[in-house]
Amino acid sequence: MKNTLKSLTAALLCACLLCGCTAEQRQESYPQSASQEAPESPAETFAVQPGGSAEQSDSVISSEPEEQPAAAADAASTEPGAVSQETPETTAESAPAGAQSEADETRKTTAVTQTSAVTKASTTAKPKDGAKFSIDWKLNSTWEEGGKNCGGYEATITNKSGADVDGWTVKLTVPVGFELTASWNGVYTLSGTTLTIKNESYNGTIASGGSTGFGFNYACTGDFKPTKATVNGSAADAESGSGQSHSEPAETTAAVTVQTVPPAPEDPDGTTPVAAHGQLSVKGTQLVDKNGKGYQLRGMSTHGITWFPDFVNENAFRTLRDDWSTNVVRLAMYVDEWGNGQCYMQNKDGSTQLLEKGVDICIKLGMYVIIDWHVLNPGDPTQYTDEAIKFFDKVSKKYADYPNVIYEIVNEPNGSATWGGVIKPYAEKVIPVIRKNDKDAVIIVGTPTWSQDIDQALADPLKYDNVMYALHFYAATHTDWLRERAEKCINSGLPVFVSEFGCCDASGNGGNDFAQTEKWLNLLDKYGVSYCNWNLANKNESSSCFRESAKADGNWSDSDYSEGGAWIRKWFRNH
Repeated sequence: MKNTLKSLTAALLCACLLCGCTAEQRQESYPQSASQEAPESPAETFAVQPGGSAEQSDSVISSEPEEQPAAAADAASTEPGAVSQETPETTAESAPAGAQSEADETRKTTAVTQTSAVTKASTTAKPKDGAKFSIDWKLNSTWEEGGKNCGGYEATITNKSGADVDGWTVKLTVPVGFELTASWNGVYTLSGTTLTIKNESYNGTIASGGSTGFGFNYACTGDFKPTKATVNGSAADAESGSGQSHSEPAETTAAVTVQTVPPAPEDPDGTTPVAAHGQLSVKGTQLVDKNGKGYQLRGMSTHGITWFPDFVNENAFRTLRDDWSTNVVRLAMYVDEWGNGQCYMQNKDGSTQLLEKGVDICIKLGMYVIIDWHVLNPGDPTQYTDEAIKFFDKVSKKYADYPNVIYEIVNEPNGSATWGGVIKPYAEKVIPVIRKNDKDAVIIVGTPTWSQDIDQALADPLKYDNVMYALHFYAATHTDWLRERAEKCINSGLPVFVSEFGCCDASGNGGNDFAQTEKWLNLLDKYGVSYCNWNLANKNESSSCFRESAKADGNWSDSDYSEGGAWIRKWFRNH
């Protein structure tokens, strides 16, 4: 055994001399980086053959990598999908006695690490030749109602023709029984299984490479996906969402099976106003959202909910959100009124249940909602202070955990109801009741003379956080003089909320003055003041948004809107 070891040692020494350097010198000759240690063995492995001669073994894999082009080497070292495979070190099994020399027993197969780059399939698509337009279809939401499948699509047309387009018409194949329940940014015609959408006057021009959008809600008995659409008679490429292919099959450079994890379903709640902006609060003169950024509420106020209960329904509110682009509903619950018999004081349970129905719908739709204690008659809110305390204690307990809810504790105090003598003392009794249950909710307080004398509140404000002061106007009656008062109060630091306004005169009837209305809304938008239009009803008066013949189901067409309703809907959609 000793002789054998001596022979082995001599052979190894001879091998090193033949290579011209020692093992240590070969090791040091490897270039090393700061993060890489030198190999522990020479680059080439020699097997000692019987008899002490040193020959390069054919059976041992060299650890020297094969030469490869620089680009391929870089890809192999940086490819995210590279796979590292290690062959474990193995020792040759001993042969029967006398069949293998002791030198053979020392032979080992060295560990080899091989790195191979995974070649990914190319997914570059070849676009169609000659397509002048593309339509990107985005499915916003789906739901079931009345035994039908319902949904809403937003569509974006992109002009790829190379020239500006003045006017567009989209034609789309729809299934039998298809119903159009809401639409926006286009003029819609449904004939058989063809839905035609033409541009409005304000969105007809599409510059070369530019885009414009439209959208609609639908109901049908089966499934619906937009397919076979044309724009101005030319077949349009369909982008994401429709299921319609708009490209040739992808080229692949290698057949590689890649395991993927399906994406999580899209969260529809992330698109609603409350999901995006959360709990509101008052900072300076403005509402701010959960991120501390200014946020303006714009929406509709109902008429008295017990007079027009049919308008408190999910589809109507959904249409206000999706078609009108509003984010708040004000629920006007009359406290008392002349001989109605259905206001709160005559029907507390029925009024509360109807109001809570409206609040629950807004929570479901992710909209903000104002609970309006609608004082008009009597004009003095202190006549029902005890009832107000009981009511707001109940609803603020129920909705304390919902950022949707805003409380308007007195609508339009009038007559002898002054700020310092009546309204402020009333508010100082009601606000603590709400704050006991909900520390964060925004509270709106009416001001004297049907919520016009906001300057009285400026002179003597309440000492609570997250409180705003109501200003009401009717454009044909309240003109420059009240706008000047409003702007002065805002610039002096008073947080103002226009919880009710109309385009007509203060009676709620008479002619509409849209020029004055536009002056008002431009002022409110300038300062980020929130506002609600009066009213969501089909009453035969100028301030109602719908004609008497209109239904309350939210499936409204142009013929359903009153003059004022058509104007305010267009304003909300375009601003």
